[in-house]
Amino acid sequence: MSDIQLLTIGLTLPAIFGATVANRKSVEDMRDVLRAENRVQAAEFTAALKVQSAELNGALIRIENKIDHVAEMVASHSERLDKLEGGRA
Repeated sequence: MSDIQLLTIGLTLPAIFGATVANRKSVEDMRDVLRAENRVQAAEFTAALKVQSAELNGALIRIENKIDHVAEMVASHSERLDKLEGGRA
C-alpha cells in the first residue's frame, strides 16, 4: 500500500468511528425523548380513563336507581292489583 492509501485509511476509519458514536448518541437521545413523551401520554391517558370511569360509574348508579324505582312501582302495582282482584272474588 502506498503512503497515500495508508493516510486515507488512517483518516477515514476514525471519521467512521466518530460518526458511528455520534449517530449512536443521537439515537439514544431520540429514544430517551420518545420514552419521556410516551410516559406523558400514558399519564394523560390514565387520567382521562379515570375521569371516564367515574362518569360511567355515576351513570350506572343512576340507571340502577331507576331500575330499583321501576321495580318498586311494579311491586306496588302488583299489590294494588292483588287487592282489587281479592275484593272482587
